[in-house]
Amino acid sequence: MKKIVLSIGLALISTSVLAANTDITKSLNRLGYESKDIKIENSPVKGFKSVSTPDGIFYVSDDGKYLTQGPIFDVQNGEPQNIANSNNAKLIKSIDKDAIVYKANNEKYVISVFTDYTCHYCKLLHENINKYLDAGITVHYFAFPRAGADSEVGKNMQSIWSVADRKAAFENAYKDNPISPASSMVPYVTQQFNVGKQIGITGTPAIVLADGQLVSGYVPADKLLTILNKKVK
Repeated sequence: MKKIVLSIGLALISTSVLAANTDITKSLNRLGYESKDIKIENSPVKGFKSVSTPDGIFYVSDDGKYLTQGPIFDVQNGEPQNIANSNNAKLIKSIDKDAIVYKANNEKYVISVFTDYTCHYCKLLHENINKYLDAGITVHYFAFPRAGADSEVGKNMQSIWSVADRKAAFENAYKDNPISPASSMVPYVTQQFNVGKQIGITGTPAIVLADGQLVSGYVPADKLLTILNKKVK
């Protein structure tokens, strides 16, 4: 008898979860998102689900009636932490094998930088790449063409990521030299651009720390090192 009761209880819970997810899916469908492009997960916020979309994470009430987007901070343990950070870290991990890497000899930290070679502050960051490396900060570069993956800059960045020596092509682009089209293209830039949008990136450079925290804009190496050192205390 206990087994029967337990089975009924689990069925009721499962049906309730499915019903809530259906309401959320319908709400996102009305906003123009296809069901195949959304992923619904539990969130730490009671009464809300975390919904991953091509345009980033939304937090949607269980009944699908209320939606918000943007950082939600957990302040229970002193230092406020965006609850989206863990998801950001997973997204970075999914594209990390295709990064253009500048590795510090005395590596202490690893950051991910979404970049556009036509962006002034991206160029400023890269001009100072040795300061980051000397500070023990390894830099993993990802493409984020601000005009979109299908723009001229996006196609040029696809060429950079498609050649055998990506780092040489990358350096060439940051010196404002012409970019030669690759003989065959890889999908990496589109993947990286889409991940950037999911994380919530709207401009470049955008820095993502190892725990998934997003730091928007150019941050000099010394200031970034202060941020990183503070996080490990």
